[in-house]
Amino acid sequence: MSDTRVDIVGLGLATIDIMTLIPRLPQPDEVFRARRILLEGGGPVATALAAAAKLGATTAYLGPIAPTRWGSLTRAGLEAHGVDTSHAPTRTTGEQSVSVILVDGPTGQRSILYGSGEIQDLAPAEVPAEQIAAARVLHLDGVHLEAARHAAEIARQAGVTVSFDGGAGELWAGVETLLPFVDLMVVARRFAQQHTGHADPLQAGPALLEAYQPRQVVITDGAQGCWYWDTRVYLHQPAFAIDAVDTTGAGDVFHGAYLYAFLQDWPARRCLAFAAAAAALKCRTLGGRTGIPTAGETSRFLETFDG
Repeated sequence: MSDTRVDIVGLGLATIDIMTLIPRLPQPDEVFRARRILLEGGGPVATALAAAAKLGATTAYLGPIAPTRWGSLTRAGLEAHGVDTSHAPTRTTGEQSVSVILVDGPTGQRSILYGSGEIQDLAPAEVPAEQIAAARVLHLDGVHLEAARHAAEIARQAGVTVSFDGGAGELWAGVETLLPFVDLMVVARRFAQQHTGHADPLQAGPALLEAYQPRQVVITDGAQGCWYWDTRVYLHQPAFAIDAVDTTGAGDVFHGAYLYAFLQDWPARRCLAFAAAAAALKCRTLGGRTGIPTAGETSRFLETFDG
């Protein structure tokens, strides 16, 4: 295993996505040609790490990987994007999570079929403490919860920033016990509402800031943009309009780009704009990772708005 220091280490969900771009959603017993079929890796933390790596950060994935073909493809997909998987153990049994995603070409709407893989969670004893303590950021999404809490404790003691992705999908039981360790809380509007009782992000954001005392709170809401709070500043970042082909993974790319920007010590306004731009550019093509832009592409895109 490599002990090379990396910027961002991540522990969370890694999946395989089978993407199909189709002229319309099918009816029962109907057969027609897909415009494109793509197989690639997915998952909130895994894709955020891939995005940060594409932008120029060094990253490592710590989660367990299945001993099957899907698991091998998961590891290979991460490594192809420059993510170190030397601390990601291969299990002897179990299967990786796999999703089939049907993307309606004219509208961009999606239908998702998924199989939740059964892999033994990473145990706290398996958490590579030295790897985490040497990183600049630990990125979590609530999966492998006991190990995630242990990793967050290690990070907190070592002065490593803890980042959390609170997505709009299924809530992981007990995830609220992880939130007091979080420094950068970037969550979907639905997550914020479920944890504060406030449907309005302008109420939910300050409530999260008060309840869990992170350094920063960001609430994302797709085409509505995102809202930011710290103890001194409130900001709203509109989403960038783009001819979207597929929005799969846009939120995950936002997280990876936000972490990359944060590590550049940029002001909050610039971090938000950079992350929003990277997420928008990702949507130009099918797949959660295929369209991840480089830092140069993202900066040039932003210059067209600054001018």
